[in-house]
Amino acid sequence: MPLLKLDPGEAVKLYGPMHVTLRSGCLDVHGKIVKPGEKFTVHKTRNYVVVADEASELEVSMIEDSQIQSLDPSDPYLLKIKLVDDALNKGYRKIMVLGCVDCGKTSLTTILFNKMISRGLKPVAVDSDVGQADIGPPCFVTMGSSTKQVYWLSELEPIYMRFIGDNKPQYYGHAIIYETILLSNIALSKGYDSIVVDTDGWVKDESGILHKVLFIERFKPDAIFVLGEELQGVFRDLSKVGVGVYELPAPIHRKTRSREERRLLRSLRYSVFLENAGFTKLKMDDLVVIGHPLFTGREVDANTISQFIDGRVIYATGFSGALHIYGVVRGYNVEELKKLGFEKIKVYTPGFEKNLYCSIGEVGSIDYPCLIEKFNFENREIVVKTKYTGRARVLKLSRIKLSENYIEEYLEVGGQ
Repeated sequence: MPLLKLDPGEAVKLYGPMHVTLRSGCLDVHGKIVKPGEKFTVHKTRNYVVVADEASELEVSMIEDSQIQSLDPSDPYLLKIKLVDDALNKGYRKIMVLGCVDCGKTSLTTILFNKMISRGLKPVAVDSDVGQADIGPPCFVTMGSSTKQVYWLSELEPIYMRFIGDNKPQYYGHAIIYETILLSNIALSKGYDSIVVDTDGWVKDESGILHKVLFIERFKPDAIFVLGEELQGVFRDLSKVGVGVYELPAPIHRKTRSREERRLLRSLRYSVFLENAGFTKLKMDDLVVIGHPLFTGREVDANTISQFIDGRVIYATGFSGALHIYGVVRGYNVEELKKLGFEKIKVYTPGFEKNLYCSIGEVGSIDYPCLIEKFNFENREIVVKTKYTGRARVLKLSRIKLSENYIEEYLEVGGQ
């Protein structure tokens, strides 16, 4: 196994996949101090910057596209460390990290968290990137913490999760802001004294920028870190209202993930929270179900509409002129149903709901991921696959279905 020797102060960038064991010396990896005998893994879609605090020897296992590069003198990593120290020296304890996709937001958030730990603070990290979640599952805003330093945010223990219901932030901006503020307030109430928020990479258009400005206005951070040349100056005026603004270029030779790689990473995060989960039966009459038309509006008597439908109606609801039917339907009399006030008809065939991504939990409390197994309207039960074992009062449905390998198959819940 190759042995990598580093002089004091020497910095290298490790591109995964790679396994590393420190044989001697002392390393700084994203603000985490690594001692002899410690091991870490660099995922194939990530890269770690390693700085030798003293002469060090690393045993490195490399495969496939693994690479070791000397840190480019113009790389902003060391500037990141300097600015993080400056922010913490100034007493900033509520910090947001903003930037484009793959520009180093998560590694900077990790550095901030680790530096807070090293100063004896009690920090939390809030992951508000619903598409590329690191602390919790996709489609969630998650708060995590640890009493020890970490190599990456995914090592943090999720202590509070809130379901957004989609992996794209564009239509859920207000919900993301609301949940981030909620989790931050919970953190402060539980005795945590520092908060760092990792945001998504939606900054390429005017709507994304306006969302981030609103996010900053509502969240009220002490300081923000802005990554990426294209965002330089965009948020600078916030310094006029007392926000510390730190601007950094994106990393040199950054590893850009393809859409397929991002999809694969999400599948891995889904599996962490759903693999080997058991089945639980939920009573519909004791449950609030959110997120699907079948559970919106008033229940419609199946006998009233069945005479105008060729097939079997198991369950139906009506709202705002739309009739939603769960059942096996071959056809229906449009004119007669219109007389009953239903201008639109939507049919959902039994089984469509299997592997629909969802969350389960108490009212206004922690949400936990789950998958729908079956809607059993005849017994007024919903069967879900989940690791959640607490009391279930709220079930939130998304428009995402997962394959047996936790790959997103499609985003629209179908009907006829």
